[in-house]
Amino acid sequence: MRYTLAKTIACGALVLFAMLSGPVHAGPIFLTGHDPDFHTNNGNGSNLMRAGLSYATGGTYAGGLEKFLWVESRIATPGGHLIGENSLVTLGLVLGTNYDRANGAELAGVNFDNYSAIVIASSFGGLLSRAELDALITRKTDIENFINAGGGLFASAECDDCGADLLGVAPQLFGYLPVAVSSIGASGPFTVTAFGAAAPFNLTNADLNDPTHNSFGLTGGLNVVDFDNAGKATTLAGVVRVGGGGFQPVPKPASLLLVGMGLVSLVVARRRRSSI
Repeated sequence: MRYTLAKTIACGALVLFAMLSGPVHAGPIFLTGHDPDFHTNNGNGSNLMRAGLSYATGGTYAGGLEKFLWVESRIATPGGHLIGENSLVTLGLVLGTNYDRANGAELAGVNFDNYSAIVIASSFGGLLSRAELDALITRKTDIENFINAGGGLFASAECDDCGADLLGVAPQLFGYLPVAVSSIGASGPFTVTAFGAAAPFNLTNADLNDPTHNSFGLTGGLNVVDFDNAGKATTLAGVVRVGGGGFQPVPKPASLLLVGMGLVSLVVARRRRSSI
């Protein structure tokens, strides 16, 4: 049976349609070793806080149409810490309208599907404690499913060796992530990458150079937003799905379009050669 050019193009169009219309299992991830929740309270760090919130929630964090979940303890505030949630208030966000909150005891009963993103306070600066970290680790599979359904995640610093952080010995830092990243010591100054300087982040070095509590020894398939003086990633981001033992970046629709057009061109070229 010989294929006409029209049939060939129609076949390619069906392939392209399937690529573009099928479900995209991916969510936006933003991980930083900075503690913008602390520094937004102090009048610095708000640009980084806004960038992380906007990226993780798909730009909906301030609109009140979709709430995100804020994860932090509500213990008495130790010296050297601030209540991370107050950074949200500084940005004009309202509990119950823009976000809900959960501590370690409450996390077991939370339906993540009710939220655009899970946003996690820092353990040094903010009030992320061992209770919240352990509760998040317990729900690691639920977090994976949430990401693959399009949910976002924004997590601030979890220290490698902070001394006064709230995680004690702090095993399994970022252990709720479905792929390994490793928290290591950080040393400034910090330098934004081209990826971090571009939209949607639009960050500058001035947005990053507050005291910082961890960098990452592994990137897990995410893009580097900024790096420290040793060249280690300090902020990571990417729209990814979880599978195959790691974060898998998802092509943009424009990239899929180019792939589909390429497939059509390849089929047409092959048919032409076979007809010569």
